[in-house]
Amino acid sequence: MLETPPPEQMQEEALLFAEVQVWVGKDCLRIFKIPPGEYLIGADPSCHIALEAENVARMHAKLTFSGHRLVVETIDEEVEIFIGGQTVSLPTPLQSGTEVHVGGARLFLQFAAETLEQISSALADPALGLELIHSELSGDPIKVTGTVAEGGMGLVLQATDQHIRRSVAMKVLKPGFEYAADKLLRFVSEAQLTGQLEHPNIIPVYHLGISPSGQTFYTMKYVRGQNLEQIITGLREKDPETLKNYPLSALLTVFQKVCDAMAFAHSKGVVHRDLKPSNIMVADYGEVLVMDWGLAKRIASTELQQAVAVDELPQELPRGEDPLGGFQTMDGAVVGTPPYLSPEQAIGSADVGPEADIYVLGMILYSILALRPPVFLTNAAQVIQMISDNNLIPLRAMARLAGPDGTSAPELLHCPSNRVPDGLIAIVEKAMAFEVKDRYSAVEELQADINSFQHGYAPKAEQAGFFRQLQLLISRRRREAILLGSFLVLSQVVLAFFFARLAADRRKLRNSQEALAKSNTELRESYDHLEQIFFQLRSAAERNYHDALSLLKLKQPTGALEQINLAIIAAPEGSKQRACYLIVRAHARVTLGFFREALDDYLEASLGLPGLLPMEQVQSDLNQAIEDGGRPRDGWVWEKIAPPAVATSSRSLQKLGQGVK
Repeated sequence: MLETPPPEQMQEEALLFAEVQVWVGKDCLRIFKIPPGEYLIGADPSCHIALEAENVARMHAKLTFSGHRLVVETIDEEVEIFIGGQTVSLPTPLQSGTEVHVGGARLFLQFAAETLEQISSALADPALGLELIHSELSGDPIKVTGTVAEGGMGLVLQATDQHIRRSVAMKVLKPGFEYAADKLLRFVSEAQLTGQLEHPNIIPVYHLGISPSGQTFYTMKYVRGQNLEQIITGLREKDPETLKNYPLSALLTVFQKVCDAMAFAHSKGVVHRDLKPSNIMVADYGEVLVMDWGLAKRIASTELQQAVAVDELPQELPRGEDPLGGFQTMDGAVVGTPPYLSPEQAIGSADVGPEADIYVLGMILYSILALRPPVFLTNAAQVIQMISDNNLIPLRAMARLAGPDGTSAPELLHCPSNRVPDGLIAIVEKAMAFEVKDRYSAVEELQADINSFQHGYAPKAEQAGFFRQLQLLISRRRREAILLGSFLVLSQVVLAFFFARLAADRRKLRNSQEALAKSNTELRESYDHLEQIFFQLRSAAERNYHDALSLLKLKQPTGALEQINLAIIAAPEGSKQRACYLIVRAHARVTLGFFREALDDYLEASLGLPGLLPMEQVQSDLNQAIEDGGRPRDGWVWEKIAPPAVATSSRSLQKLGQGVK
């Protein structure tokens, strides 16, 4: 444990001091005045800052005072400390006046006044070379450069944050309103509420403060781009660039991002109450931001506005040439901007919830599709009455209705086939249902229907039947449908061709069968004829054999070869008769000098009459003869061996003939 004197005995001559106040409940139990050093905080009496409170560990935290910094950290990972409701897990620097929760105790840490003076004096030391930086960051950081827009209660100015060196939008109250406590209170509430809605599609607030002249202001992101009202106007006027950049698919993406912002706000218990196309900014690179949360309220909060009866509203408000609107935001019993009001807002009901924003989202989608809102009137009271009576022009009719001045309906060039899709009409009608219970119960349901439409499915609001579902299926599977249709047509053609070929093949088969039957008859006749010839050859085979033997004895090998070939034709393969005939032909070939052919005959004959000839000697002699090119004058010994006699009976010949068959 660090050795540090108790607070009562702290040395007064220390240069720097910090003050630690210990509170439990509403009671301040003790005040410690500490010089630079390290201090243990916990329930153990030996701790430098001992705490008698619930949920405080023996050694709970450590406080380090070094130079002009106070740093707090936990000692044990199993215990926690909190700053501003957030758990602190790492060593965290503290500003003067910070409240730290340690178990059931609260610690207020701040520098002593003389310490702050010493720190300020030390930082102003010229030797540090910080004068330029201090000069750069001192004084009024905001420099106004122009006016961006004017609302019902405030002005939006273009300005430069000279400290950060970036362009910002700066909102202030209109001249005279800054002296009204209710206006100023609502202005501050607007800035705080908007700043708490941290979402990619909600305008971020940078700073809320009071200028050197006493004017309350807040700064926010300066968005370069167009608002949705300007985009719709460009589409209505057939601006080529707008038509190119914002087809219906791109507009629905913008609308989905607006829905994202509103779903988030509703999840935080906030309703906008002044949604309209002019309050939706689309930045140059596709960023979508919902602006002007001046009329937003927390659902459970108390209304700040003073009630004003409908008949007290101005009867005529200028609109110029723009049929999208032009009425300013109203602040009274009727809260919002005509015509973008829900029926609840139009009748001045205090019970305005997320369903009112959903209704107006439907009106915005209506304007995106028809390129004008669902009402033509220029009189504010009449517009409000039309909304209250549910007497608006249906979207399907508005898409082809001429204007009150006789102008034709806008060409819907941004829509497929220049017409509003049925699915989106159903979505608009459900979102704009007069009865709250008939609308979408949450923005997410509206988004789900939009998403279904974007992906080629029927929204739930459309209640599509079977044939509509089939049509959408074909539409979103267009390529597959074309391939399937082509396949069906091709399959019909192929089937027709197949059956035609089948019929032709059947005709050919019948003709072939007839030709085959005829050929079989002719073949049988030829076979019978050949069989007769074969038996004739078989009958003459032995005669040819004996003639060949006789011619060999007479030294006429050529004639012998002719006769024995006729005998071999009729001899069955592998039979002894064929082996005998082959020996005779081999003898004749040897005599004629055809040694290689003779060797083939001897080898085949030895298979039918094994052991008759000395085949090793035969092969040796013939191979030598092939090399030398001749035979001995008197021949070889084995050349004198005659084959055995062959069968001569007609019965034997008949058996041989049957074997050949």
